[in-house]
Amino acid sequence: MIEIVENYENYINNLPDLIGKSYYKAEFFMQKLGLKHATYYRKLKSKSFTNQEVKLLTTLLFPQEILMLELQKSEEDIKAGRTINFEDFKEKLRTKYNI
Repeated sequence: MIEIVENYENYINNLPDLIGKSYYKAEFFMQKLGLKHATYYRKLKSKSFTNQEVKLLTTLLFPQEILMLELQKSEEDIKAGRTINFEDFKEKLRTKYNI
């Protein structure tokens, strides 16, 4: 358990570097997090993002890993038989969006 906490702490400490090395500009992160300029930079400097903000930042910084996790979940669903027929899926979309 201590290792998990230490890894999280290291991740939080490295977050400003990861954000700086990303292809996105600061405005992108501010918009996605819904933070004002001053608040974003204060949180970045003091490393005081909330857990939800850290989750969102992680999904923005590592989209490939998130995609791989989703694909693994999908494969597990297929193996477990948690699928629906495509025609049924189309019908649910039609009813949902009144098409």
